[in-house]
Amino acid sequence: MAMVPGTKRRRLGEDDEEELVEDRISRLPDGVLGDIVSLLPTKDGARTQVLSSRWRHLWRAAPLNFDLSGHPAADVSRILAAHPGPCRRFSFNMFRVNYNEYSTVKANLDSWLLSPSLNNLQELEFLLGTLDNPPPLLPAPVRRFSPTLRVATFERCSFPDSALHLPLLQQLSLVRVRISETSLHALLAGCSVLESLLLVNNNGFLPRLQIVSASLRSIGVASRLGDDRLKQLIIEDAPCLERLLFFETSEIVFQDSGMDISVISAPRLRILGGISSKLPRLQFGTTTFQGASMVSLTTVVHSVKVLALSYVTLSLDVVIDLIKCFPCLEKLYIQTDELGEKNTWCRKYQNLIGTFDIRLKKIVVSCYRGNKSHVNFAKFFVSNAPVLESMRFEIQDRNINCVWIERQHRLLQIENRASRDAQFYFVSRNKSIESFISLQTRPEQVHDLSTAELFERIYN
Repeated sequence: MAMVPGTKRRRLGEDDEEELVEDRISRLPDGVLGDIVSLLPTKDGARTQVLSSRWRHLWRAAPLNFDLSGHPAADVSRILAAHPGPCRRFSFNMFRVNYNEYSTVKANLDSWLLSPSLNNLQELEFLLGTLDNPPPLLPAPVRRFSPTLRVATFERCSFPDSALHLPLLQQLSLVRVRISETSLHALLAGCSVLESLLLVNNNGFLPRLQIVSASLRSIGVASRLGDDRLKQLIIEDAPCLERLLFFETSEIVFQDSGMDISVISAPRLRILGGISSKLPRLQFGTTTFQGASMVSLTTVVHSVKVLALSYVTLSLDVVIDLIKCFPCLEKLYIQTDELGEKNTWCRKYQNLIGTFDIRLKKIVVSCYRGNKSHVNFAKFFVSNAPVLESMRFEIQDRNINCVWIERQHRLLQIENRASRDAQFYFVSRNKSIESFISLQTRPEQVHDLSTAELFERIYN
């Protein structure tokens, strides 16, 4: 039987005797219960008032978690009038506004943003425009949240020339916004404790963005085609940067992203994701990659431990060059959509074998075909990776059986593997199921700093 806060519930014991059990949730301190209520959606949080007298005052006392989606304009005004504040999170998405209320919402938006209920706002998700070009200007009342915001997402809006100053902001997402170069640099300079930054298909600024930040730990970037889009990202000085991720979006997934990346100083960079043939140039110091292929190797980056490649031809030459650049690499994720190169290596790399230090512990290959090219590629690591712990092959749109897997074991010569503890997994995936490597932007990959398993999807 479900327990109702503030009451007692019945439970059947071993002798089928009914035993009264005290409701322990309602005995928690008001501060803890308030935190629980503030994490609930707006409607659910308000409904806790009817549970019992113990809960009646909590919704009004707990920080408001307000998502306008699905609320008629009249309800929005009524909720803001009923709750005295403060507000933990405010989410507004113009795409989800009922067409019949579009003009009403636009007319009331400024007054809602000025409501005392939103005082001390900590999290803001603001999708203002629809398909307008240029997108509408960010409402002036948003500026009042500057002193308290810790998490902010701005999408489909234009920024004023006078930048926001956000001294407590830790997470920032700019998605399809229009912002000048001066405003963007001033915005980032005013975020003195910013830890994660996501930039997706923004425009309006000059083609070059320099990052100088003592606090940034994670950066995610996707850039669309266009004359006013971001063409060059320079990580000039980021002493705490741990992950640098490049994303595909529906607008650029089959096109050249046209953006050069230069990493001058990021001594703690550990995770590098989304390297593809569509990336024109990636530079670490004086080491340069054209797409995923190395042009010159003069700088070795020991800090990188995790690397994800997407939309690349399966090429042993390319991966060996990458390992030379990142000699401490432990996890390698590859998504290929090609048949692959020949990848013959016995003679070509006979002088390298035995002297080449491969520290890889985990390899995942998505869209593995089991053909000669892919087998040759995988067999190199089966035979020469002495500390390999697992190798996973993701087979797309193909029913695999024990006979097929046994044949792959023979072709890969798994019995002669260099690492006796290595495990090999063959997994069949349908195209309708997302691969382990995200092809679309997932903000949590940038902003969730609690996990290092960014590229694992639906299996371990």
